[in-house]
Amino acid sequence: MTTPHLSKSLLNNYRQCPRRLWLEMQDRAARKKGLEPVAQAVYSADTTKRFLDGHVIGRIAQACWSEGVDIEKASWITDEDTGQRHRDLNYATHLTYQWMQDQRRTLFEATFQHQNLLVMADVMVPRRHGHRVYWQMIEVKSSTTPKDYHITDLATQAWVAEQSGVDLDSVALLLVNKGFELHTAGDYTGLLGLHDDPDLQAQVRQAQQEMPATLRGAAQTLALRQEPRKHQPGDQCTSPFECPYIGHCTEKTTGQTIGQTAKQTTPQPVPIRFYNDRGGAKAQTLIDAGHTDLRQVPPATIARLWNGSTDTHGVNQRLAQAVRTGSVVMDRAGAQAELQTLTWPVQHLDFETISFVAPVWPGTQSGQHIPFQYSLHRQAQSGQVLGHAEFLDTTGQDPRRALAEQLVKDIDPRCTVLAWNDSFERTVIRDLAEQFADLRQALMRIHDQVQDLLPIVRRHYFHPDMAQAEGSTFSIKTVLPCMVPHLQYSQLGTVQNGGEAQLAYLLAAAPLGAEKEPGQTITPAERQQARKDLLAYCGLDTEAMVEIVKSLK
Repeated sequence: MTTPHLSKSLLNNYRQCPRRLWLEMQDRAARKKGLEPVAQAVYSADTTKRFLDGHVIGRIAQACWSEGVDIEKASWITDEDTGQRHRDLNYATHLTYQWMQDQRRTLFEATFQHQNLLVMADVMVPRRHGHRVYWQMIEVKSSTTPKDYHITDLATQAWVAEQSGVDLDSVALLLVNKGFELHTAGDYTGLLGLHDDPDLQAQVRQAQQEMPATLRGAAQTLALRQEPRKHQPGDQCTSPFECPYIGHCTEKTTGQTIGQTAKQTTPQPVPIRFYNDRGGAKAQTLIDAGHTDLRQVPPATIARLWNGSTDTHGVNQRLAQAVRTGSVVMDRAGAQAELQTLTWPVQHLDFETISFVAPVWPGTQSGQHIPFQYSLHRQAQSGQVLGHAEFLDTTGQDPRRALAEQLVKDIDPRCTVLAWNDSFERTVIRDLAEQFADLRQALMRIHDQVQDLLPIVRRHYFHPDMAQAEGSTFSIKTVLPCMVPHLQYSQLGTVQNGGEAQLAYLLAAAPLGAEKEPGQTITPAERQQARKDLLAYCGLDTEAMVEIVKSLK
């Protein structure tokens, strides 16, 4: 059979997990034929945002070489019969070699092919040594530091180019300079820095030696008629990035949903896993002793293992009890005593933020979390909701000043402000206070009012489902469906987590400089729906805290 063409990305997918490569190629082939694939790729919002950041950084990188030739743009052709445009990769390869003969122009997306592997180099810079021209190959990344997969990226690109007859004198990474601050809109001078030290050259050369074996392994994987299920879920599912087929490989067969108790599931073993168990050391102690099901571990064994007085020891005592009995463990009196110490009515606060690798507003830095939204629920000690305030700026301008001013108006200075994992809210408020001197006193007063609801839950509550939660054990998205089953994030629209909130903000606000393609069209209906979904999501975050407090009382 003919081996399908591979790309740098596909080869990286093979390196991450052969099963991922097999599923992706099956997915592509099925979609071409209009058939149902074995598994369909599902990209998380965080992955999609990373793709968008990559496009923006790539555009900024190309601007560093004003006389560069974009092979990718030049290789799009129009089909005379259908009138449809598509990229002709053979033509791209032809254009690459044609422009390389010029020996003067920097090339973007230069396309090379060797055997069944086709790659596109981000940047190729001609460098003359005497009478001969060599090329520097540059990979553009939206990271601030070199990563292991950057090395294999460069090794793949360089190996194919050299096998195709290209003379390279060096390879390099173009990375984001940490702490870059935008002073003038659109001026990204200093955002990117070149990394081409001798260690990088040596690492890439060493990685190139593995290319033939990697290609053979990928070809053998693609020749398989059956899904290679021997590659079971593990750390590779999320490293270096989340696999889009993780849902397929980890599909549950018990039918259990979060919020159900262990008594409602089929009697499958509960993995030996604890909360905040550094390196899994205590869990490994039980595994080494022959334990395979947390439900079967004797209470006395747990008591000896977690016999301290810290929060972590208490959590794991409750965790083991909840799993063993299949019932909620709750110290209601202890929770009520802590809630009594708050100044009522309490104000539940939650922010949503956006970060850009390439900042879009002057006075902001690369990677800085910029708040654009908050929700605020006021709750009486009886549990009654007294009011709800919210803020959402979708003008596309820097939202910080308007948000800070409204926050000062909305917060009652006499009462406790509750957050879930309050370090985030405190950081946002502190950053606003540093930015706006005239609001600093009022904002820092709010900062000092903030207290954390999460530790109250952590010290007094555990549901058996929390022991096997896919996310953080005490994430509000884990705790809420356990304590308040009728209230679920899954009932929301397109925004159900922070990553999706960032994507919705890009639709609703469309800030200049953050688009995948400059001038992209976003309809009024899309903007309106994104705004509606954002308000629902952030509102649920604070409504969730209201309901959790009610459940504790």
